[in-house]
Amino acid sequence: MKRTLITSLLASALLFGGGCSDDFDDSALWKGVDEIYNQLTELEKQADQLNDQIRLLSSIVNGGAITSITQDAEGNDVIRFKGTDNIEHSVTVATKDDVSSAPILGTKEENGVLYWTTTVDGNTDFLKDTDGSKIPVAGRTPEMAVDKEGYWTLNGRRLTDASGNPVKAEGKQTSLITGISRDDNGNAIFTLGDGSTVSAPIFDAFNIVFKIGDTAFDDEYTVEDVAQPLTIGYEITGEKADEAILKIVRCEQLAAVVDTSAETVVVTFEAPFEEGCFALMLCDLQENVLIRMVRLASASAKPEYYGIKTADDLREFARAVNTGRNYDRYRDETGDVVLLDDVDMNGITEWTAIGTTEHPFSGKFNGKGHTIRNIAWTADAAKSTAHGLFGVLNQASVRNLTVGGSGDRIIVRGTAAAGTAIAGVAAFATESVIENVANNVSISFEGEDPADTPVMLAGIVGQMSGTTLGGQSAEAGCTNNGDITSGAIANTGNGGKGMQVAGICAYIKNTDGNFMGHCTNNGRVNAPSGRGGGLAGTFEKGTIANSTNAGLVEDDAVGQYAGQKDKYGIKRMGGLVGGSTSAECIIENCTNSGNVISHLGCRTGGFAGHNAGTIRTCKNTGAIIGNVTVAGSDYHGPGWACGYNKSASLISDCIGHGFVGDYDTYKDSPTTAPAAMHTSAVCHKRSNYDTEENTVDWTLPSYYDWELKQTVALHPGVKYTYYEFTNLPRKMHVLELDLTNDAVEISTSMADDLVPNPNGNNNSNNGKNIRETLSENCNRKRAEGQNIIAGINSGFFNSHDGFPRGLHIEEGRPDFVNNKSVRTSLTNHANAFTFFKDRTVSCGKKTFSGKIEVGGTEYEYHSINDTILRSGSTLQEANLYTARYKKIPHPDAPSLTNTLSKKALYVVAKNKSGNPVTVNDGWFEATVTQIADGRSTELAEAPYLTALDEWAVQLTGATAETLAGKLSVGSTLRIRADVTVNGISTPILTQNSTMYQFMVDGEDKSFDTDKYDPMTYVGIDKAGTKVCFFVIDGRQDWISMGVKFYEMVRIAQKFDCWNVTRFDGGGSTAMWLYTDGAGKVVNQPSDAKGERSCMNYLHVRIKQ
Repeated sequence: MKRTLITSLLASALLFGGGCSDDFDDSALWKGVDEIYNQLTELEKQADQLNDQIRLLSSIVNGGAITSITQDAEGNDVIRFKGTDNIEHSVTVATKDDVSSAPILGTKEENGVLYWTTTVDGNTDFLKDTDGSKIPVAGRTPEMAVDKEGYWTLNGRRLTDASGNPVKAEGKQTSLITGISRDDNGNAIFTLGDGSTVSAPIFDAFNIVFKIGDTAFDDEYTVEDVAQPLTIGYEITGEKADEAILKIVRCEQLAAVVDTSAETVVVTFEAPFEEGCFALMLCDLQENVLIRMVRLASASAKPEYYGIKTADDLREFARAVNTGRNYDRYRDETGDVVLLDDVDMNGITEWTAIGTTEHPFSGKFNGKGHTIRNIAWTADAAKSTAHGLFGVLNQASVRNLTVGGSGDRIIVRGTAAAGTAIAGVAAFATESVIENVANNVSISFEGEDPADTPVMLAGIVGQMSGTTLGGQSAEAGCTNNGDITSGAIANTGNGGKGMQVAGICAYIKNTDGNFMGHCTNNGRVNAPSGRGGGLAGTFEKGTIANSTNAGLVEDDAVGQYAGQKDKYGIKRMGGLVGGSTSAECIIENCTNSGNVISHLGCRTGGFAGHNAGTIRTCKNTGAIIGNVTVAGSDYHGPGWACGYNKSASLISDCIGHGFVGDYDTYKDSPTTAPAAMHTSAVCHKRSNYDTEENTVDWTLPSYYDWELKQTVALHPGVKYTYYEFTNLPRKMHVLELDLTNDAVEISTSMADDLVPNPNGNNNSNNGKNIRETLSENCNRKRAEGQNIIAGINSGFFNSHDGFPRGLHIEEGRPDFVNNKSVRTSLTNHANAFTFFKDRTVSCGKKTFSGKIEVGGTEYEYHSINDTILRSGSTLQEANLYTARYKKIPHPDAPSLTNTLSKKALYVVAKNKSGNPVTVNDGWFEATVTQIADGRSTELAEAPYLTALDEWAVQLTGATAETLAGKLSVGSTLRIRADVTVNGISTPILTQNSTMYQFMVDGEDKSFDTDKYDPMTYVGIDKAGTKVCFFVIDGRQDWISMGVKFYEMVRIAQKFDCWNVTRFDGGGSTAMWLYTDGAGKVVNQPSDAKGERSCMNYLHVRIKQ
């Protein structure tokens, strides 16, 4: 850890030093480097001291006891304690004034459970594990450390302050325990850095003190002459010292004999002797027990170096760990076991893994960036259940190491016992950290795996519990480059008792604290049966994040079941994991780029074979290949996400690229299989996947494959077609109009022929609500004599007050124009669908202009039938209305009214032609028929109109003042309404405002949107003679998923459209057809209450 940081700092310092000048004095530079090295060493020691104190508190809360409290020469408290195993340990607690507690660790009780807490910048919170759960003092012991950049970490993750910033380790000494005292009951009271306290009983029955001559020592002693016996005196103290029975229970590399009468232990040493130990047990008839370990070392046995340089060193280190002996010989000054060079294992064909169940490795192993190479080991599965460089890790760390080189291999033969684990780095890892480790060793299982006998094969770890693999950064990540393979086996289980194979970890157990981050598998992974994955075989609990599988994952690569079609149920397999088994499994930000090929037709996924956990923001780009078998209601086969997924909500924000296809066709060329699509995301229970929460490659032509389900010729020049998409759930209805047929017209209508047309629903649209629906509107128009053969919902609208968002031109009349301020602000509604009287059409932008001429002077009016009339406006002084504006639009709902301001000037006029005002048809001459002035005296009621050739203008301000003096009943005036569309001003028959123009003259102008919506939109071909009205259903799981803007364009392009704009969508989307003497809505509106009351509609009308 220090080497990396020191190297980078030194490089920076050299650059700053100014190049290669011969007279450059680098003494200050090297002094700075030495200070950095010493500071980082001190920080590591701080972390070790914290962890010792954490273990002390965890032990006594779990039923341990204090055996003694003394002080060392520096005045620090030395606490001896025993755990539930009765083995005595010691820890030193600093009591100096400069002790810092940053971050301050403490405890807090909640619901009867004592939990760890941390205090940073005065803010206290529970200490959280990698899965976010609180850590009980009596539970898993957390490990504090300082990372290579000098920040505090917990179990491999950085601690953060309230702002989410990492907490920097300080240079001052750090202590968890800041004070020690006794209470009135004789218990030890530990005061922690946050002020909380922990009470512990003191074991007063007996204790033992060792002496050489008159000099007392604790647990360790250096022997000057090991050729001679060593006599150690002892004294038993405590309340029950006279009842204590003393016995030697274990010796290593030495012999020890107790002489109780002389109160001595005589030790003789085996030759050659470097170090050894003996254990004494004190007990009495009341079952009080204390075990004390004494370690002795030869003064003449100091090694030439501390660490591991050779294969012999590595083998001797393994023996020391596996026999419980001291292995300080292999530690550096920080306490890490270190590699000092690459280690060549050439010629070693058998290897006993480091760490056993009885004697696990619990230290820190730092490879220092070195490689253990030339691994060619063969093992007998019957002799051990743990195979790999390490056998059993428990509260250990392995860092900065490469295991093996290209071509290295571990072969395991023989009959495996249940729970056998084989891995390049470690067979078993419990509450440990493995980071920045690469495995290049291939694992080959060539033995017997009997039925229901779980065997685990992996590149990094066979089985992990409460362990971190990799970490929060790419630098901490682990990589497997070795192939993980198995030959034919008898075990056909597909669950936890089957064979587990994976590139990173074969089996992630159901324990707190499991985390895999920034790990990559590049190796081939296969076994005939069981569970297999690029990252994990079985995943029971924890988080896998920011990790990648790039290796080939297969089941029966050896052909054990070749040609058999009924073996699809013996394997679960995924690019990331074979099976995640609970809701407490999280896979996030991961990628599978490897091919996953099932020779058996098993449930196979780019992410998981079987999934019961959360998968989010993951991506598959691999080919997922396997035959599909239907067995009753069960499906077996491939999916780019999962073979089976428990619930649709579990997979979100994922991307499905790559390929999915059947094995028989694509086994030899996986990337020629069909592209991954929504319909191929999950094989079994396909609907347990949300098409709107995940994405496939919408740019591919196959995304827009559809099947024509129905065609109806409504009239010459009018065709209805209904389509269902092939690769996603989507239903689409299309009206195609040929405008070269002069009988075909496009008309429009306001609901109930009213505007405003309020329903007072606070814009909470649901089903039929007072206003006409599309069906009702079309049927009414037919009853009035119009030959309406089809209709769609069109413009956006305010439902509560009942007005469109944009212009509505009906039979040439400008029946609605928003006031000028609103028109200016509605930039997203600047476009409109326009059907001109010359039978041309447009999706272009519209601009309105309204003028009244009195006595040769023109005055602008700002709106038509807008709700601005209700209160009047002093900023927009002239606003028009017509007979469409009704005081009580719905007699059955008299509380809904369209009022007119009573404090304005009203001029009512009637067109002399007897026709209503129409747009782009020039001036219309009119006669004033009524003037009502409420400016000085409020009107009892403003005038409402009844005939379409009438119009009235509401006037305020200076405009009212001017026209009041110029007009009287009988006066003549002129009025006009003009609308330009993309600068063109010709007479218009029909216009409805739209939202955006997504294709402009053949160019895609669409943009991404957050969600899929039901949609009504229109496309026009390049010649302007063909119009397509599209209605796409949505918000219906696995029936129809709606559409996004860029998809609208791609669909329209398949119909040769050149310009595209959209109408209202969502629950308003509807299409009505008149066929076989009756009309009906042919799509499925997404509104839960059925067809919705909208504001305006478009019709396909046949001229009479």
